[in-house]
Amino acid sequence: MRYSEQFMEHIEYTFHAFCKVVLRHEAINAWRDLKRKEAREISQIETYFNLLSDVRTIF
Repeated sequence: MRYSEQFMEHIEYTFHAFCKVVLRHEAINAWRDLKRKEAREISQIETYFNLLSDVRTIF
């Protein structure tokens, strides 16, 4: 079965639009996961300063 050139072009544009939407949503999910992980973790610098302040209160 042969498809018209116009139909094939439509399919191509539709596929490209679908791919862009999927990539955009994956980027949003990755950013959201990164922010969630960042909010849960304590940085090493914070840990160092907390430990340092604990040591100062002991002495």
